[in-house]
Amino acid sequence: MDMKKAVLVGAILLAVVYIAGSMMATQKAEEVMQGVVNESASFGVDITYEDLSASVFGSVSISELVVKTSIGKILIDELDIDEYDQDDAFISELSLTADDIEVTGFPVRANPRDLSEALLFLLQQEDKSADLALSIEIDIEEDEAELEYMSIEGDDIGEFRISLNMTGLEKVRELGNQSALLIGTVLLQDLVVHEASLYLEDDGILQTLLDSEAQQKGVSAQTLREQAIERGKLAKEKASDKFEQQLAEAGIALLEGDGITLTLDKDTPVQLGRLFLAGEQGMQRELQKVKFDLEID
Repeated sequence: MDMKKAVLVGAILLAVVYIAGSMMATQKAEEVMQGVVNESASFGVDITYEDLSASVFGSVSISELVVKTSIGKILIDELDIDEYDQDDAFISELSLTADDIEVTGFPVRANPRDLSEALLFLLQQEDKSADLALSIEIDIEEDEAELEYMSIEGDDIGEFRISLNMTGLEKVRELGNQSALLIGTVLLQDLVVHEASLYLEDDGILQTLLDSEAQQKGVSAQTLREQAIERGKLAKEKASDKFEQQLAEAGIALLEGDGITLTLDKDTPVQLGRLFLAGEQGMQRELQKVKFDLEID
């Protein structure tokens, strides 16, 4: 057999092995996905998808994924899981991208009043979608979790990027095969953020809020934007500490169309339980301890 034929035969054998392996990988991925579907159904969440494929290299692709809840529906055109690994029953590594995320059916005011309402409002407009990318590594033995990055970017929305280093995983192993919802709640109570970087660039959310307020007050959105910038400058002048000054600077920058990066000071870790589960007063107390550096693009 000459070299060309040997290469051809080798290539065919590799292709056969890859296809066979991918079929087995797809079957395993479908079994895992069915487990996710079944568990989600127990919480009243209906998950369906058009197609699922997997490769022997560990990547999984899911098309036309639909997550339907009692208050709305999320549609993902293509979900690609590039890396996935687990230690015992717990995820140790996950890297994925979700393209063309659309949202429908969620109750939202015609005139949004805050950032979350404005985001939902925009995502539910015709031909509006967002893309998500995420990569996380978790080492329960070392009590470390690193969110290498999570980014959300969309039409008339802007861009959001965050990275975190966290501890507080000790209780996870005690939970065994409990539901993902219970594990997530326990983690949220105990997780402590030691390093964090947050990037924000607005491309429509603030404008949506300004348009809503302008309609109610009978003035132009541009007038409200200029007034908000002036209030921000006044707040910066009157700020009693660096934290208040930086918040004012960040608000001004976003209103003027600039991107901002907030980097957490390592000496002021943040306890997520106090931030999200202790009510408004608990959140304010935790935020008052925070120190960060601000960069404006």
